[in-house]
This record gives sequence, structure tokens and C-alpha cells, in this order.
Amino acid sequence: MASWNIAVVGANGQVGRSIIELLANSALTIAQLDLLGSDNSEGEAVRFDGKNLVIKHIKNMDWSNCHLAFFVANQSVSEQYARSAAQAGCIVLDATGTFSLDEAIPLIVPQLNDSILGDYRNENIVSIANPIVSQALRCLAALTDVELLTQLHITNMIPASFYGKQGVNELAGQSARLLNGLPAEHDFFAKQLAFNVLPSMLVDDSFIVEQIKRITGNYQLSITIDSVLVPVFYGLTQSISFMSATTQGIEQNEALFDKYGIRVISHDYPTPVTVINSEQADSLAIMIANVHHSYGNQEQIQLMSVSDNIRYLGAKMLLETAESLLTNYIE
Repeated sequence: MASWNIAVVGANGQVGRSIIELLANSALTIAQLDLLGSDNSEGEAVRFDGKNLVIKHIKNMDWSNCHLAFFVANQSVSEQYARSAAQAGCIVLDATGTFSLDEAIPLIVPQLNDSILGDYRNENIVSIANPIVSQALRCLAALTDVELLTQLHITNMIPASFYGKQGVNELAGQSARLLNGLPAEHDFFAKQLAFNVLPSMLVDDSFIVEQIKRITGNYQLSITIDSVLVPVFYGLTQSISFMSATTQGIEQNEALFDKYGIRVISHDYPTPVTVINSEQADSLAIMIANVHHSYGNQEQIQLMSVSDNIRYLGAKMLLETAESLLTNYIE
């Protein structure tokens, strides 16, 4: 079995730390793990496999000694370093969206379109779909042929963690102040988020729509996206409605649900709190419930879904892609 030199760019971020945690229990054999960051995180220690690893500055990385790198920092870091890493022979898995609309670079939702992973050879880069796209398309693929969709509407309830540690910290601070009778302060968000809802300026509808069309190959699909920022720390909740060119039932295909990491809740419903607070193995899935034909349009199917946006939609999507790529295309 091959062993790999792997790097995590953005190792001190929420998704970066989750990748490190999952790597310790992955099927990959890791010879060397480089943790990379910026001035803010350089020198910090992170536990991995019983050892303390020190975060190094990304500018000092020798990419020629690295087989694969997870880029989970931000677009500016990916724009500055990803192509130079790829040109040095390191395969880049980018989750920042920097390359998601570049036709030469494969855009992946793991299990859904792994068949195009071999196209990594074009630029030595693979782009991982936005969490909103991954969650929606894995739900849809378990229920229908996504290439035959005719209409799709997604309402996203976005948690504060979509905005990184700053979003989480500001929601926590606002909540604490309000519960202690003090006015909320908002330095990061435009207005108070605690006990409130805000429009999510982070979600670019056109960006999500184009990713969905590119992945499904369904460029005529009618898609509408709504996104609301809610006072929840972790867990992406979606309300999805769709129509297809084929007659749609709501029968459950257990094999497809297992393939796409779907858990159906039949006699209850998932929430961000219950998903995030559940056992580790169970929370690394997409929970769906209330799958039904629309009362006003029997040809339309509706459902709700919840998933851990950091550990599952962030870290596990990247790790699944890495395992598939290294096992099926490199070894």
C-alpha cells in the first residue's frame, strides 16, 4: 500500500482541524503531514496521531515533496499558492471555490461524479463543490436522476460557522451579552444576528446555480436559491423542492441512500442541534425528513435536510475525494 505526503492549508481553521481529525482514522497511509498557515497561526501546535505537529508558514513550503494538499483557507490563499503547488507536482484539492467554474478543472461532489476525477491531470487541481451544492445534490441523487431535473428550488438556512471563527465568536458574544441584559455588539455582521435572522450576503446565487448546472450537466435546469443567515452555530439546513422530466415517486432506495451518505428520519425530524450533538459516526451524514409530494403541485417533491457543514460537508467531502483519487487514479 502506498504512503503519502499530505499538506493541509488552513490547518488552524474549522475545516482544517476537522480534516486533521478525520485523517487520523482514514484509510490513507500518511508518511508525512504538513500543517500550513499564515502569520496568525504559524508556530501553533496541533495534535495528530498522538503527536504535536507545528503549523508552518505556507510561504516556506516545498511543494515538490508533497503528493496532495487540501486547500481550505480562503480564495486569496488559493489564488496565491494553489497553482504553484500544482505545477510543482502536488495534487491540489481546493474547497474555496477559486477554480469551481474553470472548465479545465474537475468540479466534484464525491460519489456523484467521481468518474471525472481523472481530469485532475489537466491542471493537477480538483475543485470541491460548495457545501450548499454538495448537500443538495447528494439528497437529490438519492431520490432522482439529477440530469433529468426540470425545476429546483433550495432555501438555505446558513449557520454562523459559514463565516468562519469570526462568525461563531460574534454570535456567541452577542448571545452572552443579550442574556446578561447588555446590548449586542456587531463588528463582523452588519446587524445583530443573535435571536435574529439576516440575509446571507456570503451566498452568491449565481455561483451556486452555475456549480449545480456544471455538475449535473443540466444547463437548461430552472434553479432558484434563497439563503437566510440564522442564529445557529453549526449545521446547514435546507428546504428543497424539485420536479423532474420523469414521473417521480418517493420510494426509498437504501442502496442510494447509503452511497450518498443519507440517513432518513421517518418518525421525527433533524435539526442542527440534534445533528451536531449526535454521535460522531451518525453526524457525518446528511439527515433528511418530510419527503413528500407538494400539496399544491403533486408533480413536485419537497424535503428538508440537515448536515454538519464543517465535519461532513467540509472535511469529509474532501477526504472522500482524496481517498477516491489516490486509490483509483494514482496508486
